[in-house]
Amino acid sequence: MKKLNVETLVPNRFKFAARDLDGKIFAFENKPEIATDIACDTWDVKDGEILEITKPVLLSAEGITFTGIGDELGDWRESLTELN
Repeated sequence: MKKLNVETLVPNRFKFAARDLDGKIFAFENKPEIATDIACDTWDVKDGEILEITKPVLLSAEGITFTGIGDELGDWRESLTELN
């Protein structure tokens, strides 16, 4: 797989962006958390709107695994970014 950087725009009300385990990128109105009481692969949002910006990485296209996504893009749990 090849790494691709993409720029886009989201409405001003979205304050955070992050990637989940399967490579989807989301924008969040409010700061999401990682659920600690269950095994999870995405962000836990108590309130506010969520905007899915990208679809999952097609794992079967190149035989990559969720671990491979993390190897290429870093740990999804560390991907939370505040939008300025």
